[in-house]
Amino acid sequence: MPLVDCLSSNHNEALIRAEALAAYPDEAVWLITDHGCRQVANVADDPRSTFAIAKRDMAAATAQGLRAIVHSHPDYPDCPSEADMRGQIASGVPWGIVATDGNTTTPIRWWGGGDRPDLVGRGFVHGVTDCYALIRDYYAMELGVDLPEFPRSWEWWLKGQDLYRQGFEQAGFRVIEADEAMPGDMWFAQLRSDVPNHGGVLVENGLCLHHPSGRQPVDPTRLSRRDPAARWLPYITHWLRHTSRD
Repeated sequence: MPLVDCLSSNHNEALIRAEALAAYPDEAVWLITDHGCRQVANVADDPRSTFAIAKRDMAAATAQGLRAIVHSHPDYPDCPSEADMRGQIASGVPWGIVATDGNTTTPIRWWGGGDRPDLVGRGFVHGVTDCYALIRDYYAMELGVDLPEFPRSWEWWLKGQDLYRQGFEQAGFRVIEADEAMPGDMWFAQLRSDVPNHGGVLVENGLCLHHPSGRQPVDPTRLSRRDPAARWLPYITHWLRHTSRD
């Protein structure tokens, strides 16, 4: 059963959002299983900034058929942190986030479930629909290539991370010369940063596909788009080709 059907049939979303408000300013956590949705205790040492699930609760949920994990973000946007991304990958199930300021809540933001929105016109959500997520989705949808996920912090390039240069070989890419680039090849760009902090894909007709970020980790007005590749040439530091295309 798709997650959206699971939520609708069990009326879980309204319950989760109400319980997120009640738990504020602490993070709250829910486990969704084949038996339904249940809030469990947040046993983290600092429940205002993170969450942890007791081993007995996780074991019980796993025995019941764990479908998803949801947690709240008090006073933080409805996008995953680096720790959230690592946790989702380790769990092997989709995760959801409800952001709350103590007065209102956002709808549940799901990720990690394999859904891939249209490549053009998606809003920016760090870790869910950002520039690397667009590259991953392009390669999966257009070329049938599954790229690894790389857990990342918002503005990782300002926090000592070097996502693109450290990850391209693991993802199966090799560096090529600019004059070799053809549609389907990837590029890195460096914008007001010490490391390449943006990426995109060269597509047909001299265009590139990319997802510009804004100043906030969630910005539905910042849409993925196709731009003339020439606009980005002054900022591009690397051209790369996936080895599956050699």
